[in-house]
Amino acid sequence: MKNLFRLSSYLILILSFQACDIIEDPVVPFSEGYRDDLYGAAPIFGLPISDGKNVLIEDFTANQCGNCPPAAEIAESLMEANPDRVFPIGIHVGSLAVPSGEYEDDWRCDEGEELYAQLGFLAYPLGRINRFGGNANFLGSKEWGAKVYEELDTPTPLDLQIQTSWLPDAGHLNIHVNGQFSYGYIGGLRLSVLFVESGLIGDQLYYNNDPEHIEDYEFNHLLRGSVSGATGLPVIYDAVVGDSFQADFTVTWNEEWVIENSSLIAIVSDESGYVVNCLGIHLTE
Repeated sequence: MKNLFRLSSYLILILSFQACDIIEDPVVPFSEGYRDDLYGAAPIFGLPISDGKNVLIEDFTANQCGNCPPAAEIAESLMEANPDRVFPIGIHVGSLAVPSGEYEDDWRCDEGEELYAQLGFLAYPLGRINRFGGNANFLGSKEWGAKVYEELDTPTPLDLQIQTSWLPDAGHLNIHVNGQFSYGYIGGLRLSVLFVESGLIGDQLYYNNDPEHIEDYEFNHLLRGSVSGATGLPVIYDAVVGDSFQADFTVTWNEEWVIENSSLIAIVSDESGYVVNCLGIHLTE
């Protein structure tokens, strides 16, 4: 018999939830929920069309890191070579991301700091590819390509689907994330829903450029915040073929972010942090 696990949550601001226990059949309530009183029942998803496992690139970077732009270019090229399969996130952290002198922009966020704390070490540029090896593991940017293609060829039991709807008059974004299992899985899984924004212009140090100080550098896929907190919400523990979960959210959009330039990335990870699957979607498609 197919089991459905559902999460519902509503945010007045972009804040992190407290985790709650997952129980079976059929609803896991939060203190506040998806606004079905305004927007009707959450959608019912059909069977997914699977392309296989997708890949998350977490690029830990900073605008005062002169060696970091080439790493962002590597991540961008891997995304362009694998559209709708590879999803980069630029995470500005560490001392070189603190506003100083000509570099006045502060691209940090609480979620980025939490993800950075998982590493316990930072030497720019470095990153994680699907968090293989656990949360504390990382790779230099020249190693990203090989690991990305290895992960693309790795089987996954979980197919993801996302639907969003933007209600500009209310300033609400409805988000629906559905996961379905094509074969069994043992252990607990967590769902993170992160927001990234592209087309942000600011100062960047770039040692390979002349001049090194670029005043109109374009930052893309920059981590801005989350629905779920950086480490996510528990969604399921042990799954068999045909099991599924669904998370439904109503979020009041942060007006400092340009929604036309923003995307959502849903990440399902295991108890070590390893990404079982992920999926991104542009919010105004």
